[in-house]
Amino acid sequence: MKIDKFFSWLLLSVVLCSFCACSSDDEEGEGTGSNGAVTLNIGGVKTNLGNVYWMAESYSQGKNHYELQFMSFDLYAYMAGGDYSSLPSSYSVVYISFEAPGSLAELPVGTFEENDYELSGVLDASLDNGEGRYYVEEGSASGSLVITKAGDNYTVTISPLEVVYSNPDDVGQGNWMSTTMNWNYTGKIKKAPEE
Repeated sequence: MKIDKFFSWLLLSVVLCSFCACSSDDEEGEGTGSNGAVTLNIGGVKTNLGNVYWMAESYSQGKNHYELQFMSFDLYAYMAGGDYSSLPSSYSVVYISFEAPGSLAELPVGTFEENDYELSGVLDASLDNGEGRYYVEEGSASGSLVITKAGDNYTVTISPLEVVYSNPDDVGQGNWMSTTMNWNYTGKIKKAPEE
């Protein structure tokens, strides 16, 4: 299990809870998307990831750590607006992270082999259940992550993408299922606000 990503989405759940308190079947894994969203159907949970951000931080040896954040709702808009009364009853978040040379001010383009990126996230989480219905990550049969840019739009593809998933209560017990899909996103990717 990629524990650093697990804690990233867990932190997202905690942030959401604190804000609220203040006010394997190949046919199932669609992975489609073009008009600014990726639609996933994993283990019977269908979600549309149409809010995409990226962030970066210095890493080492001339490389930076980059993270793409695909969300079913716009967390940053909720945080900026301060109106938490309309938070979704459930949400999904998938992160893709990688290290690359480049600028902290611009998302790099290029091809990253399966061992050079990590995909992980949570599907169908809620304020009451931050772990969600499934924890997901990429499997070893996944292809390369390819990021290209044309004008203001990015294209992010992984073909094929083997998604392994498990009920969060079963993580670490070897009860993994898998499905294969193509991850295909084309659209704008906004830079996440500085904390």
